[in-house]
Amino acid sequence: MTSEDLKEIWVSCDKCGVARSKYLVKLVSGQLYFCNHHLAQYKAHLDKLAYEIIELDKKEEVPQLIKERI
Repeated sequence: MTSEDLKEIWVSCDKCGVARSKYLVKLVSGQLYFCNHHLAQYKAHLDKLAYEIIELDKKEEVPQLIKERI
């Protein structure tokens, strides 16, 4: 399962088990899912342990090209 697949399904936060996870935290020993609140709470520690933190609901806008008329 890729991080793209996780954007479409509901995964609960590993800490509280109630809120929908917004972040996938990849560690050498496995992965964890966190809601906004719990990622913020443990961010300083996770930054030292995680090799990647992926925002699951991130919406990226594609820049529009503007054609100038001459």
